[in-house]
Amino acid sequence: MRMRRGLVLALAVPVAFVALSISVPVADASIGVGVQAGPVRLGNAALTGQSYALPPVYVVNTGTQPESVTVGVDRLSSGRGRSVPRSWIRMTGPAVRLSPQQSTKIPLELVVPAGARSGRYLSDVVVTGAPGVSAGHVNLGVAAATPLEFSVRPGPATGPGPLVPPWTWWFAAGLLALLAVGLGLRRSGIRIRVERTPPGVAPSAGRKLRRGGTLVAVAFLAAAGLAACATGGTSSMAGTAGGSSSISISLKTVPTVVAVSVSPSSASFGNCSGGNGSVNTASTSAALGFPNGQCWVGKAGSGGSYPITITNTGVAARIFVNSGNAVPSDSGTQWGLCNLGRSPTVACALSSGQLPGNNQYLLQNFAAGSVNAAGLTGTSVCDPEFAAGSCAAVTGDAQQEGIKITGPELSSDTSTSWTVTIKWTAVSLGD
Repeated sequence: MRMRRGLVLALAVPVAFVALSISVPVADASIGVGVQAGPVRLGNAALTGQSYALPPVYVVNTGTQPESVTVGVDRLSSGRGRSVPRSWIRMTGPAVRLSPQQSTKIPLELVVPAGARSGRYLSDVVVTGAPGVSAGHVNLGVAAATPLEFSVRPGPATGPGPLVPPWTWWFAAGLLALLAVGLGLRRSGIRIRVERTPPGVAPSAGRKLRRGGTLVAVAFLAAAGLAACATGGTSSMAGTAGGSSSISISLKTVPTVVAVSVSPSSASFGNCSGGNGSVNTASTSAALGFPNGQCWVGKAGSGGSYPITITNTGVAARIFVNSGNAVPSDSGTQWGLCNLGRSPTVACALSSGQLPGNNQYLLQNFAAGSVNAAGLTGTSVCDPEFAAGSCAAVTGDAQQEGIKITGPELSSDTSTSWTVTIKWTAVSLGD
């Protein structure tokens, strides 16, 4: 049985190892991105079937090298409201590439489909920056997120109604109001008659206005008097012209940007072990072997090393982390992440969930004195290695970490160069 398994391995992986990195990164280089801490809000409720220009989101490159910046939507903040579908938010401007310390505002559009449910919506605008993916490396990425908040209510009903010009409704309402006033006067018995007193007739003869008409006139004059009083209060006494002067007072405010940086921007796996030497698939010092070889960025335990530095360069935030599939150089079959623990997002297939199966792999980040036992997932979650498990960070807080990879039992793809990407995200605490 062991020999048969060895033959399968030999056929599945004709080259004895997989290289996950090919160069040493520049230690001083860093990647970083920031976004406004204030939420992106729509002032009024969005109507179904309508599109809206959202307030532009402020972004800044806080790293030491140019980065392409993209904007997306994800639910990272906790709170009340439905999650915003990613297809509802669009960048309306051109692609953005920022030099170090350069900032800009990115316009966004909200498109609410006709069948959207009414109510409050809450997600996050996620700004991601990366200097570019290097094949065969562990590429490190950064992102920053700020809340996105708005509410939705039903839009105007479809049908013949919209074909009628809006002003006709105001005209009809005015006619109805005049009709109601006329009916009210008729039923009250009030009459107004204007008479001209002929020459030679005594003035007393001209007093033929009915009592109701007199009351109406008095009421009109009283209303006019009140209006005059109301407007008269705004007048001012004429004064003597004089000179005036002014001064300019400068004011500085503290930064209000959520930002994170990671150094270096890519790393190299090494110190590999495991695999099956009997079929020439054992790991080498710098390449992963099969089955279930292991490699490291840094070293855990006593005398460990932690070459990746994650720094909160903005206001207080939470630091999240996630990864994704391992991508082969020939763009063939990828390896999917699996996880350990009682409730894994994706269970590993071997050894009762303790080792990756075919086309699976496991990534675990670690820091001094602790290891992320469950492993990374494709979903951004609090980095358990940051701030002693709380993932909260104030300005200047930094964490040094390393990465451990456990490879698959078998790989359907025969590539010997694979790319892995890990991303840290600073998530705004909101208002």
